[in-house]
Amino acid sequence: MTVASPSSPVRARWHRSIASLPEDRPAVTPFHSRQWAAAWQSPQVESVLAHRHLLLSDGQRTHRLSYQLSDSSPLWKALESDTHRRTPVFSGPVVYAPSLYSQYGGLPGASALVLAEAVDRGRQLAQECDAQALLVPNLAPVELEQWTRIRPPDAQARLFSAHRTPIGAGLAEFTARIPTSQARAELQRQHSRGTDAGLVLRTVTGAALPPVLPAIHALHQDETRRQSRPTLYSLAMLTALPRIPGALALLAEEADGTLAGAFLGFRHGTTLYLWAETVAHGRRGDHTLGWLLAESIHHAAATGARVLDTGRGHYQFKRRMGFTPVPLTTAVYLTTPHPGSSAACGN
Repeated sequence: MTVASPSSPVRARWHRSIASLPEDRPAVTPFHSRQWAAAWQSPQVESVLAHRHLLLSDGQRTHRLSYQLSDSSPLWKALESDTHRRTPVFSGPVVYAPSLYSQYGGLPGASALVLAEAVDRGRQLAQECDAQALLVPNLAPVELEQWTRIRPPDAQARLFSAHRTPIGAGLAEFTARIPTSQARAELQRQHSRGTDAGLVLRTVTGAALPPVLPAIHALHQDETRRQSRPTLYSLAMLTALPRIPGALALLAEEADGTLAGAFLGFRHGTTLYLWAETVAHGRRGDHTLGWLLAESIHHAAATGARVLDTGRGHYQFKRRMGFTPVPLTTAVYLTTPHPGSSAACGN
């Protein structure tokens, strides 16, 4: 139904399914694409109670923002654990716009009127669903400034940083840009050790991607058990990713085919996004991350990518390697729940 207020020139229409919404122009990132939103309607590791997709138009451009009502997110729980919180930040459901798992959020290129409507309608949805807050996650600095200027949030939470670097001519140019000689030697040593140990890079795309996902998921589960952390990625979540254009896996394999590490990501335009990563523990883990990073840079350059975005995690290592951190902040809009109305929010 159309929900634009009489005083707003923005027209907004709610949809329960993404299937009926076309991709009206190329998405800025894979995480703003219709296919990403569609994948997140599949069974996931998050406890998702309802999905809504808001189509917004100011007469010049049309935008879409996906919302999900969730009462549990392993990624959020991991963040709470990292800060040693004894009690959860929220005691009930919240609305994410979009999922916390999107590496980048917001509505790049949207007008002030569209952003204001997105907050107002998202907050209204959170109220109707008895949610405690509307969270707009992973806003890069420019987007954060726009959202906070137009609709000041009740709080801001700096949860992550992504990491980016220009590819240039390839690995030699990247290595030369590493800020310190110690870090340069560290990457060269890890790459050499991995090569000497027989690691081989295998790039997997398309129909060949689903068969390798169980092994990647098993490696991730082993890593999280060892670190006593929540399992951040379910197999169902990973299985949905090949639907997204440009999805790929970069695998570090030993000579016998044993998986030593993996990056899951997307080639989107001239950028290679590495969204999730996992590395085997023990002897192989001592050099696999650096080897896989070096090989990913070589792969990106060889395939014509201009930017490598290695996403979140392994912050100290990535900064030593000279990646530029991109702060990602979540805007928090609190609500006053409407008791008894949550039944209307069922999927």
